[in-house]
Amino acid sequence: MKLHKLTSVAIGALLVLSGCSAVSTDATPTPTASTTNPYGGGFTVDAPKANDVVLSVTGTKTVDYTMSQLEKLATVKITIEEPFVKKQQTFDGVELKTLLDAAGITVGEKINTIALNEYEFADTVANFESNHAILAVKRDGKNIPMDQGGPVRLVFNSDSKYFTYLDAWNWSLRTIKLTSK
Repeated sequence: MKLHKLTSVAIGALLVLSGCSAVSTDATPTPTASTTNPYGGGFTVDAPKANDVVLSVTGTKTVDYTMSQLEKLATVKITIEEPFVKKQQTFDGVELKTLLDAAGITVGEKINTIALNEYEFADTVANFESNHAILAVKRDGKNIPMDQGGPVRLVFNSDSKYFTYLDAWNWSLRTIKLTSK
């Protein structure tokens, strides 16, 4: 099942989330965390099935990933004080570099990360890689609920410059695409 065929209920619920856009070219990190639940809440959205495509990465070729595939690739684990909900959480994920390499996206290029709610963040591959961007697929050992920023999201370790650059923390991520060289 392709991502665009998710149930209308799931997509409708995700559109409740803010639809902002952000662009960076080595911007100075500034904290912008909300004091309320930034993911919305008050409703439950069914999780994608293991074989549903949840992420497409497009560079010189397009690679679609199912939850099952991403979970198998998840070899990185970080424990951080998650800046949006301000509590310690452990994330399991895949180095973003692994997914970019598979799609033929290289360090000298720029990409957009696009969430299900159309939130976009544009930046250089070099910035993502130097800040060790991780595509998280699990939080505290469990799948990340869609109404809490899942099923996949970008996170950064606390020693990264992008840990405090919250615009880069794209949650409910659905697409990563090459924008320019």
